[in-house]
Amino acid sequence: MSDYMTLIKQKEEEMHDLDARMQQDSDILYLKKYVMRDSQGQRVPDVINITLNRPAIFAASVISALSGASQQTIVESENESIDTHKIEEFQEAAFNAADARLRRQAGRATLNPFADIQLCIRGRTARRVLFRIEGGVLVPDIVPWDGRYVRFDEDTEGLAWASYQTYRSKANIESEYGVVVKGREGGVLDIWSKEHNEVWIDGRKEFEQPHPYGEVPVVVQVVSLGYGASLMDGVASLGFGGGSQVPTRLAREGESIFFLIRDIIPELNRLATILQTLNLKAVKPPAVENRKGGGDPGEYEDRLGIGGITGMDVGEGINLVDYGDAKRAAEMLYNIMEKAMQAGSITDVDLGNLQFPLSAVALVELGEGRDQVYLPRLQAKAMLNQATAEMFTRQALQIGGTIELGTLGHKRRFSTRKLMGEYETTYKYFTKSPKVDIARMSMAAAAREFFDTETILKDVLMVEDWKGTLQKKYYYMAEQVDPLILRHRIIMSMVGLAEEGDENAAKEAEIMAASMGMSLSQIKAGGIQPEVPPQPKESESVVPLLGEGGQVGGLPTSAQKASQLVRTPA
Repeated sequence: MSDYMTLIKQKEEEMHDLDARMQQDSDILYLKKYVMRDSQGQRVPDVINITLNRPAIFAASVISALSGASQQTIVESENESIDTHKIEEFQEAAFNAADARLRRQAGRATLNPFADIQLCIRGRTARRVLFRIEGGVLVPDIVPWDGRYVRFDEDTEGLAWASYQTYRSKANIESEYGVVVKGREGGVLDIWSKEHNEVWIDGRKEFEQPHPYGEVPVVVQVVSLGYGASLMDGVASLGFGGGSQVPTRLAREGESIFFLIRDIIPELNRLATILQTLNLKAVKPPAVENRKGGGDPGEYEDRLGIGGITGMDVGEGINLVDYGDAKRAAEMLYNIMEKAMQAGSITDVDLGNLQFPLSAVALVELGEGRDQVYLPRLQAKAMLNQATAEMFTRQALQIGGTIELGTLGHKRRFSTRKLMGEYETTYKYFTKSPKVDIARMSMAAAAREFFDTETILKDVLMVEDWKGTLQKKYYYMAEQVDPLILRHRIIMSMVGLAEEGDENAAKEAEIMAASMGMSLSQIKAGGIQPEVPPQPKESESVVPLLGEGGQVGGLPTSAQKASQLVRTPA
């Protein structure tokens, strides 16, 4: 059996710089107080240190947008006998049941909100998936893991092992494991291989058991942003407090949302500190007092206090120290760095701070820039949920038979036979911005002269399900083309209101049906027939669309007129 403690120790050494990067990102998120230091790392005295809140606003905006993204689950198979809709329902019920279990545990975050924060701040996350039967009841056990404290290794088939280090309260450890810890909390190391599970508490193995899953019951997902997995650099430190003698490229793999602004944030704080310090010096500037014969200067408030009067001899005086354009230069640099900050994060448009209107094209361009922040996180979230669904489906198939899933009051029974077969599950997420959507609608209106509806929906409006939207468009156009369809929909709407107890709707539905020469029961049964124009009787003639021999409007042609003339004798 592998010595997992040694393997974990090696992984911790490899992830030294990555761990330092994650700590730096945590400091940025929590707005760690900025302290200006000189080139020697010493604290600069007599300055007003400023910590801007921009990183926290940026993080909150992105995380909120990801949480509000619409989810689309798609199960596809070439085997027509597979009920893909039933599989989608099973997966939805499984995720809902797992979330309900987490909500019952105080302090536990549910799956998707936890993943949104992890993928934004850590750039990675993991989940332990253990669907099992206890006391004849299915336990939908999915526990989210903080990516910073996950260690794992892979082989050709996937994960070879995975571990998770946490620190729990004394009461929590004693309740779950029956192990007494000395302090108020203890370290719990949860290790999973393909065959068994080990639990170490405060450096001692306290629990071990085999498991039936046949694989490591853990899914790990890393954001596909950062170049550590592609640029195979060596052991040089990347500036995150390194010094490790192992490849540091892991620190550049799975980047956080602060990836493009990590070095700009402290410089912005430095500039804000300088500006605020200069502002204070503008209120109470340093001065030089010229005195005949030298000597100690007078008290500042006596000389420069508001309303103060100081008597001096000719040739004496007080001169303020001129800082030149220091403040102006700092303001110019601040504007440059603010622009760089927005280029690497989100703009004032996304924050709702813009004070002037933008064109539709400008709004769309800004929206596309925003998507560069969101898309890698949404893709990682989709792959995480896909891997989770595939794993708990395999575990459900191992259980077999009929299983019950869902939340309280909404539990459903699923036959695991319906989960068999070859199919693929994908999750898609879409974020929406009302400003960008309105801008795209303006562009779509201008594009109608040149492009077809399909192109506008797909490429201009970027509708997620453009085929379904197009079908609905034509469906609702039917009532504009055919008045009979409009009548039918109005009557059926009235019938729906009547069934809810609206007596007026019931009477009006009957009146409208009677005007069509039908009863409500006939209309409900789909008995509406198109109105056919009355056929003329045999003795009647129908006016032709075109008169005989080119006759138009029932007037005889010149040839017909000539034939009707009475011939006179020669």
